[in-house]
Amino acid sequence: MRQIILFLIFGYIQFSWTQTHNILDYGAIPESNFINTDAINKAINECHSQGGGTVFIPKGEFLTGTLHLKSNINFHLEKGAKLIGSSDIKDYDVMPDGYYYSGKNYMGIFFANDVINVSLSGSGTVDGRGTLFMKQNTRFAPSKSEREFTRQKEEFRDTILLEDGPLKFIERPGHILTISNAENISIKNILFVDSPKWTIRIGGSKNVNISNIKIENNILIPNSDGIHITSSSNVNVSDSDVVAGDDALIVTGFISGLDKYKYGNQSSEAKNIIFSNCNITSKSSGIRVGYGEKPINNVIFENINITDSNRGIGVFSRDNSLINKIIFSNISIQSRLHSDGWWGKSEPIHISAIQSTKNGIAGKISNIIFENIEANSESGIIIYSEKDSKISNINIKRLKIKIKEGRYSKKYGGNFDLRPTALKGKGLFEHDIPALYVKGVEDLKIDNISVKWGKQTNTYYTHGLEMENFENLIISNFNIRAASKDKADIKLTNGKKSKFINDLSPNQKTKIQYKKLNRDKT
Repeated sequence: MRQIILFLIFGYIQFSWTQTHNILDYGAIPESNFINTDAINKAINECHSQGGGTVFIPKGEFLTGTLHLKSNINFHLEKGAKLIGSSDIKDYDVMPDGYYYSGKNYMGIFFANDVINVSLSGSGTVDGRGTLFMKQNTRFAPSKSEREFTRQKEEFRDTILLEDGPLKFIERPGHILTISNAENISIKNILFVDSPKWTIRIGGSKNVNISNIKIENNILIPNSDGIHITSSSNVNVSDSDVVAGDDALIVTGFISGLDKYKYGNQSSEAKNIIFSNCNITSKSSGIRVGYGEKPINNVIFENINITDSNRGIGVFSRDNSLINKIIFSNISIQSRLHSDGWWGKSEPIHISAIQSTKNGIAGKISNIIFENIEANSESGIIIYSEKDSKISNINIKRLKIKIKEGRYSKKYGGNFDLRPTALKGKGLFEHDIPALYVKGVEDLKIDNISVKWGKQTNTYYTHGLEMENFENLIISNFNIRAASKDKADIKLTNGKKSKFINDLSPNQKTKIQYKKLNRDKT
């Protein structure tokens, strides 16, 4: 599948830039107080009207508001060139009604809709200046309704807000780069810094190549996602580094609120997408798949390093969404507990299919592969499905996980975090922490899994593997240990058809606890 995707991407993306339009020739001035929006847009429009070419940004710092990219244009920032977002919200264009959430929403530095053959290239920098739009000493805190279901109850209050965020914001610009309903897009070598919202948003588009970019956001800014691919196809993201205050690498269908605005082909699914050779840091999910209503199909994440994230990998089915054929391979995960303002509780891997509202319909997650995963975390893996949803055909091969207490384990640990959901008591709630917890899954295969525990004093750390309400479990080549001697290494409840094949010859006999099982084989 990977070869097919790459052929599609590189088979379509072919650019030929014959004319160069230097923004200095259109009145741009590299001065700190001069707004260059009109001059740069004039260069873009002239280049487009002449059939395409290169819009050239020379060395220097250029202050700007919203720039509207057009078809058949290479927007090139030479080394030493820097586009700086204006600090005045009035310099950014307003999105159409219903584009995002309720109220007024602004575009960011780049916006392109209904375009083909667009490239951003060069070795320059794009600075969103997102920090200027934040309230520096004001943070989001957990609500009382969220606290009441936690292990800590009223003591579950954010005492680390000032150091860990997330910041509250005033009116702010939108994504640094928004491209929608587009074809043949290339983004290479650019440095993006300090985004006020998502950094790169690709929606309803096809044939996209993003490579060798860097994103360095303020990790205290909420919604400062890294690379967000939405309902797009034939996308390759490679050899890039992302530091984001929210999710870093994201694939979704369209989310509620965007459907009101004709933002790309809403009937299309997100499919044929590859992320490879990336280093990422985030305060939320390092990798996120899902949340939206539209299908996601055929996505690969390979050779990824995740550090200091509140959740390593997250796969979420909400709002009747279908997620199918996702591969995660050769991934290193280091996760830890952050402030509760960020979703996640240090799970290295999280898969959940639940309702987002009382009358909502949970979707399905199927055919997910994890291969060659090594994780160090402060919590365990969660695979969680409610009765009205379905998770099936999960294959975990060559997994090593080590769990130990962290700085905030007593403060926030011993809870499951299934947000987003509006269901009372289902988003954030008290739960013991096994190394691997599985609920409501059909056809789970685990081959060559190793569980180790570091220092822990909290009693909520329990079993090596805990499963309930499952069918068809096969575990082979396992070295699974509980956090303490009084807990089962493997605990199985309300299951059908379990099989264990162990060739690793562990040092001690595995303690397996069965309850209400039928047709078990060991």
